[in-house]
Amino acid sequence: MLIDGTLVNDRSSNPPILSKVGLRVIFMQDGEYFDPYQISAVSIFKESNNFSPSTILNSDELIASSVSGLILMNFANSSADTTNQSFNASNYSAGASGIYKVSTGQYVVVLDGINNQSGVINLINPATVIKNTASTVGDYIDVWTVRMVAGSELETIFNYFKLTRGNFYTLTEPIMFRSRSRLINNSIVLGSKVDIKIANELTIENANISEEIRNTIKDSVIKSASLEIVKLNDEINIPSRVTVSSFADTSALTNITTGDTILFTWDTDLLKTHPQALQGNFGSIKGTYSVQAKYTIFNERIISPLMHLTVE
Repeated sequence: MLIDGTLVNDRSSNPPILSKVGLRVIFMQDGEYFDPYQISAVSIFKESNNFSPSTILNSDELIASSVSGLILMNFANSSADTTNQSFNASNYSAGASGIYKVSTGQYVVVLDGINNQSGVINLINPATVIKNTASTVGDYIDVWTVRMVAGSELETIFNYFKLTRGNFYTLTEPIMFRSRSRLINNSIVLGSKVDIKIANELTIENANISEEIRNTIKDSVIKSASLEIVKLNDEINIPSRVTVSSFADTSALTNITTGDTILFTWDTDLLKTHPQALQGNFGSIKGTYSVQAKYTIFNERIISPLMHLTVE
């Protein structure tokens, strides 16, 4: 996951304790992404100290002041209002303790195991400041205190993540591998807003690497990715290839699942007002588009073969 150009590990990839860990929460209502009215704070607890929500909540089902000493890290912005500039992901920097909006309905905090930055607990006591102490291997809880809509009561949302020692191993020779990309989407109906999905399979070719290490190496190896989408034209009076979205356009908007599938949300309705379409360079908006992925595995930059889908 990229936040303002900085790579952070998603919670689903078993991140190591000294890495930047992106704790993302996606808010949905009736099948659609939506922005809650306010996010007051995100508080980190050790799961072993809190076997159920009732152990840290008061009668109003909010974090009790009596457990403030158990909070390992707290994230809060200068304003709880999600429309405030403080939620802009471009405000992220190393060592920050804010809450960031990466897209509609998607918010993230970054737990940094190296920078022990201070976090203000604004729900309990604005003067209370703590240091990040979520720095050991184990299971954790991130508690989001949220007001869903204006006038509603504050409520808490519990999520879980694990910090590991990292997949440390040694090799006696450089890794040799092959990567195969496959576009899952074959066709998209014009006007749809869907995720383009590219599945990736890694094959380790070193004969001397054990099966155990092979399985360790193959676990969530893609750390950054982007896509390029190009409209293909057969007409002789317009360009044969027209870029719809470049690698640079999509680098901050592409997600990677635990299984190394690359996701990019494509709103095909925007093709109708795309500058190239308005200039007539698309010809018909419907037709064949090529998709190409660019991603990093170990120290190698991989660019996939062209893959094709149809906008109908």
